[in-house]
Amino acid sequence: MNSEPELGVDIGALSARLRFNPEDGCIWLEGERMMLMHLSAFASFRKELMETVGLETARGMLMRLGYASGAIDGALARRARPEEDLLANFLAGPRLHAIEGMVVVEPIAHTFDPLTNYHAGEWIWRNSAEVEAHLLENGLSSEPVCWSAVGYASGYSSVFMGRPILYKEVECRAKGDPQCRIVGKPVEEWDDTSGDDLHHEWSLAGDGDADHWGRIVDKPIHSPDHADGSMVGASPSFVSMIQMISKVAPTEAPVLLVGEVGVGKKIASRAIHRLSTRSRQPFVSFNCSSCSGDALDAELFGQEKGAPGGATISRGGRVERANRGTLFLEDVHCLDARAQAKLLRVLQTGEVDRAGGTQSRPVKVRIIASATPRISAAVRDGSFREDLYYKLNTFPILLVPLRERRSDIPLLTKHFISVFADRHRKEIRGVSQSSVSFLLTYDFPGNVAELESMIERAVILVPSSGILDVSHLSSALDQRSPRFFSVSRNGSLVLGGVEASGTGSDQGTETLDRLLEGKFHLEDFENDIIVRAVERASGNLSKAARELGMTRPQLAYRIRKIREFGENFRGTDIT
Repeated sequence: MNSEPELGVDIGALSARLRFNPEDGCIWLEGERMMLMHLSAFASFRKELMETVGLETARGMLMRLGYASGAIDGALARRARPEEDLLANFLAGPRLHAIEGMVVVEPIAHTFDPLTNYHAGEWIWRNSAEVEAHLLENGLSSEPVCWSAVGYASGYSSVFMGRPILYKEVECRAKGDPQCRIVGKPVEEWDDTSGDDLHHEWSLAGDGDADHWGRIVDKPIHSPDHADGSMVGASPSFVSMIQMISKVAPTEAPVLLVGEVGVGKKIASRAIHRLSTRSRQPFVSFNCSSCSGDALDAELFGQEKGAPGGATISRGGRVERANRGTLFLEDVHCLDARAQAKLLRVLQTGEVDRAGGTQSRPVKVRIIASATPRISAAVRDGSFREDLYYKLNTFPILLVPLRERRSDIPLLTKHFISVFADRHRKEIRGVSQSSVSFLLTYDFPGNVAELESMIERAVILVPSSGILDVSHLSSALDQRSPRFFSVSRNGSLVLGGVEASGTGSDQGTETLDRLLEGKFHLEDFENDIIVRAVERASGNLSKAARELGMTRPQLAYRIRKIREFGENFRGTDIT
């Protein structure tokens, strides 16, 4: 389809996807973390890069940097508003580029055919940040300089369309031209691409592989060699943990995994076992909080017939069953004093003593233990043996809580949606903007385990071929509000719909003015909101009161007043 494009995409709707979270030092655009950078700093870096590696290499590097950014935004635009048509979604790209502070885009001509994945276009760029950076440090140029912006346009179009689209800058203000102008079309339609860095990479990847372009950014990042895909992340703390696991796994050293409940200590222990030389041997897991006393002794170390507690048969414990393999002791800080002494003997001598037995049995077992951070306090107060702690703590690995690696939440969310949609045979078309806001601001006291359960519950609740909405996620949603700042139409930050300065957003002021100028009755408006909130809560006054920001008694009183004046709750049963 050929058209003269109009960028009719609502800039306010796109700006609302940009959220500032100063408490955690994060800026998010939809599910992608962003960062602000001084243009003068970028200009200095760009100049130094050119002087260090040369003009051609610097151009290629910045073009690929822009391509990676455009590819991410292309995937975001493709999936962010599945209820819209593809052309409307595609035209969000130029707006996103403007929101990110790179350039203002004006269309000249445009061809877009979703049936054949064909796209070609010609666009004017104004206020290019890259031109300004180049002129600041280098002055006028003999060639176009919007390298990262051209890479962005190519990456965005290629990922969105599912085929390689190459853009070139044919006019540039840094050359003295009155404007910057770019032209793009499928790579095979260009007569000469011999000197183009992006085309060279596409040739290596295979131009016709449409799925390749989707996989660039549209797939969770799994830790290497973890075939079940349970360990997902890309944050610095996650990468550090994976590096620690990779270093210690091939050794025989005991490992102590420390972290809050639900951070993934059991998954990490299995990863260590899989990457070890014992991977073909047994992996035996035991929760040390599951029993105590004689039962714990028998379960962990085994028992002989006639042992204390009335044992009628002889049997080996978990230590013996893990012989030549790995024994994972979950919540090791819960072991009682007798079990601690026996475990220390296993680590020191490589022998295990069954309850009621008279002969030690040799074992070759690797111990991986896990504990919550309270194990340090247990050592200090004497409830956990200091010598055993240092034996287990030969190689400690700290697993940080999910709230400290929020950049992994989008990856984990996408991974769990994929897993549970397949398991429960559901089709999920997308995730709502409010759901993204909640997931990025919720503290997840249950960590990854809580997120996993939350997403599975949401997948079950969402209608077939529907959008995963905030109402599908968790009852915890009623107990806190997002801490994100959004961007108002005049570019200022707003929190919860109110300007950070406390003066009210311009959009909100305009709405209030329109209401006051019309036939607006405040009491009727309040009554309508209360009625609607009760209907949305299916008559549950506690839930409706939380939505309205009032107590249940306050809401019950208002409902009685409304009923006195004949307001109909449309058959809603109130509880």
